[in-house]
Amino acid sequence: MINAWNVKLLKMGELTVEYSTLMYRQHFGEKITIPMWATAIWNDEHKILVDTGIDECEWIREALSPCEREDDQDIVSAIKKHLGWNPEDVDTIINTHLHHDHCGENRSFHNARFYVQEDEYRAAMNPYAHTKNLYKKELYDERAVDYFDWVFLHGEEEIYPGLKVFPTPGHSAGQQSVLVKTEEGKLAILGDVANLSANVNENVPVTFALSLVDEMESLKRVREMADVMIPGHEPDMYDGQTSGFPKVRKDLD
Repeated sequence: MINAWNVKLLKMGELTVEYSTLMYRQHFGEKITIPMWATAIWNDEHKILVDTGIDECEWIREALSPCEREDDQDIVSAIKKHLGWNPEDVDTIINTHLHHDHCGENRSFHNARFYVQEDEYRAAMNPYAHTKNLYKKELYDERAVDYFDWVFLHGEEEIYPGLKVFPTPGHSAGQQSVLVKTEEGKLAILGDVANLSANVNENVPVTFALSLVDEMESLKRVREMADVMIPGHEPDMYDGQTSGFPKVRKDLD
């Protein structure tokens, strides 16, 4: 029998955005402050991070939106504070996708293997014109991660027993989610296929998507596969959370 993994949520700061960018055709003209999340996963053999937060707020403020981050909310400080880990202890990084707020501190982890869908890496190296401001190449190219430390995935794949990735495209070309066996059931770490639990449970896509058709299919797949979830920017969660994650509604499809 495969044992359950341990999971802990790590807050990487906050963004203030138009609410309507998170929920398609809803909440026009409203502002919302949302957290940025990374997730630590571990057992006796492995120390894993899903996403690594941002590198700095200044660039985000100039290029995109208001951004705030406490001194202990960079990924290196957070893993030390919450888990007693040093960067060299982490052996696996899984990037849900390569937007700036999900890979900002990849460069800090020199002993890790980095898992990403090859479609995402290729898109990030040559972004579509209307997505260029979401990618920052110095966070994932050779300046950050040795090319041979990447593991390029082509669809669903079990990384370790009880932990696998599955494609959830739509928000980005190669967005993937992580499915983990936990004491609460199958936990899906969603990146930005769902910014909020409402995207999944009300079947409302995120507004920014390369393909709304793919996005809707991905939300359906999340509902089919997961019991609980960690959406990429869900405010109804807290720093250091280890259980009690939002439940996935199963009666929509």
